[in-house]
Amino acid sequence: FSLFTAIHKHYSLQQWKEFASQNPECLEHLAASSGTGSSDFEQLEQILEAIPQVKYICLDVANGYSEHFVEFVKDVRKRFPEHTIMAGNVVTG
Repeated sequence: FSLFTAIHKHYSLQQWKEFASQNPECLEHLAASSGTGSSDFEQLEQILEAIPQVKYICLDVANGYSEHFVEFVKDVRKRFPEHTIMAGNVVTG
């Protein structure tokens, strides 16, 4: 039995590490979420480098059709070529 969950972007690296050490069996069913700012990208890198068992990334923004978002998705793909990326939201065409 497993439940897939995207964890919101506001958890710190330390909180991620604590969760990972206490719940290693959950890591394969989690996505690390990110916004599109440079600090968001840096935090995403830190989390995924510290916890390599997390193989999913969630990029959820209100305007998933914007050129900025498209470029951000490309940057994330380039940096994390082996991860599965969920990008956009329910109103993104």
